[in-house]
Amino acid sequence: MELRPWTLPNLLTFARLVALPFLINAIVEGEHLQAFAIFFAAAVSDFVDGFLARHFNMASPLGALLDPIADKLFLVSTFIVFAMKSTPTNIHIPLWLVFMTVGRDVLIVVVALVMALSLGIKSFPPTFLGKANTFAEISTVVAILMNNIDRMPAWVADVCFPVTALLTIASGIHYVFRASTAVARASSS
Repeated sequence: MELRPWTLPNLLTFARLVALPFLINAIVEGEHLQAFAIFFAAAVSDFVDGFLARHFNMASPLGALLDPIADKLFLVSTFIVFAMKSTPTNIHIPLWLVFMTVGRDVLIVVVALVMALSLGIKSFPPTFLGKANTFAEISTVVAILMNNIDRMPAWVADVCFPVTALLTIASGIHYVFRASTAVARASSS
């Protein structure tokens, strides 16, 4: 299988990965406008690389692997940094929410690996609930970033916390249910 590493979507994904330490540094240094700009640029590049991959036949196996990894690294990193009490931010993400979201992601990765290695099940596409959860996590980060530059009231982030928690639980349960159904199907055939 050809990885096709030098496609434009993959270069955009690599650029996002390179931008991540700069985002974290901007957040930790209290450079709120710079942090927002980097996060916004990363979000736009994520949209553009997905559009190019789907509509201009630039999809690649490497991109299919790296893009979700880059997305998760951005979300997990920003959640952890915004949970740290030493981070200069108007709003901190509750530690319980960080553990919940990271725990769900670890669970999904472990289940997918077990399914791939033991049963050869390699297709584990995201679900509507999984995408809704990702949207809630992104909304949480955006709400905090925008509050830090005085463009959004704090209550928006306060609403995002329980919504993200509910979607994290619902999507985690749904992924486990889907995985057990796939395992049962694979075992019976």
